[in-house]
Amino acid sequence: MNGKRTLALLSALALAAAVAVLGATASSAGAAHKKGVTITIWDYFDAPPNGTAERTAMLKVANQWAKKTGNKVVDPGYVAQKEDKFVQAAPAGQGPDILMEPHDRIGSFAVPGLLSSTPKSLLSAGDRKDYNPAALAAFTYGGKSYGLPWAVESYFLFYNKDLVKTPPASWGGLVTQAKKLTTGDQYGFLWDTTNFYYDYAFMAGYGGYVFKRTSGGLDSKQLGINTPGSIKGLQLIQDLTNFYKLTPASTNTDVMEGKFSAGKAAMIIDGPWAVAGFKAKGINFGVSGLPVFKKGVPMRPFMGVQGFLVNSKSKNTAVAWDLVKYLSQHMQLAMFQAAGRVPVLKSVANSKVVKANPVTQAVLASAKAGDPMPNIPAMSVVWTPMANALQTLVQGKATPAQAASDAQKAIQQAIAQQGG
Repeated sequence: MNGKRTLALLSALALAAAVAVLGATASSAGAAHKKGVTITIWDYFDAPPNGTAERTAMLKVANQWAKKTGNKVVDPGYVAQKEDKFVQAAPAGQGPDILMEPHDRIGSFAVPGLLSSTPKSLLSAGDRKDYNPAALAAFTYGGKSYGLPWAVESYFLFYNKDLVKTPPASWGGLVTQAKKLTTGDQYGFLWDTTNFYYDYAFMAGYGGYVFKRTSGGLDSKQLGINTPGSIKGLQLIQDLTNFYKLTPASTNTDVMEGKFSAGKAAMIIDGPWAVAGFKAKGINFGVSGLPVFKKGVPMRPFMGVQGFLVNSKSKNTAVAWDLVKYLSQHMQLAMFQAAGRVPVLKSVANSKVVKANPVTQAVLASAKAGDPMPNIPAMSVVWTPMANALQTLVQGKATPAQAASDAQKAIQQAIAQQGG
């Protein structure tokens, strides 16, 4: 091919690309400026009065968008069993245009085709750089993006300042301090021993995982429970309950939080949802990142990401996406101020008011080291087998290797029955 023909072809391709981009921009702009549309949101905030502050803060921002665009936003308030109702209503073109959900619910809606994939032009390159990359990644399923995030959550170490002057940075330090503080009904360290949500951090920190991450997403056929890393994490869990005898095997969240609230536990692993209760009890507590196993080997907790999804059957998906983007980018500071929600935008997370909040910083530290909770449907059958295996582990009825093997087999069988 000679130079002139090559140049002509490249020029034609460039022109076609430019037209396509302009067309997409015009289409997006047209959607953004479309007026008189009513967008319905189903949020996940609690029934009044518990969820009132967050719902009010979110709707204030939503109504700012409505005023700017000439559209209307409707939120019916608390919707009981909204996920089941969405699955029933959406195929018929009913239900909400926008659904607020944690990222791990995406698979259950994406598989039946109820979610609109995120428009590639929705975020500019600059927009994307401002988001926590793990938060954006959490909203991908099967190689496609669904929705936009607005908040992240994870767990960390709480400590009673009256009992612990300096929180331990490593597990070696924690064990040393906790042993000195454990006597009778007074405990140096407690956590929910058989809750896989928390125990995953021990296993993943050593290289374990639930599902293998591939280029096409998480593979439910490749499990990482019965792997050397997971087994090593299970060994530490058993050591804490059986060898060091720091945490009674029967400890659950109610026991742990009750003891901490009563000043009977020096350190616990919990999340930001517990802060209000401890403050109400007048506990002089501090927060810190999770202890590391050794330098350069942190725990890897589950992180949850809150976000907005769009109903693929909505008649106004383009307008709904415009609102999703607006909410995601404009309500994060308001939600932090209303309920301590931890922002996923770096520009907000780096603001003075957010950086001054120790709980928020503890969440961000955990999230930075953590893994998004799997968002594929197979995850729903993981919890019970893991709880059963962990029960035998902390009771000393199974070795870490046995517990890992039993759990993986049970999960594989459950996934097979589920159909993958």
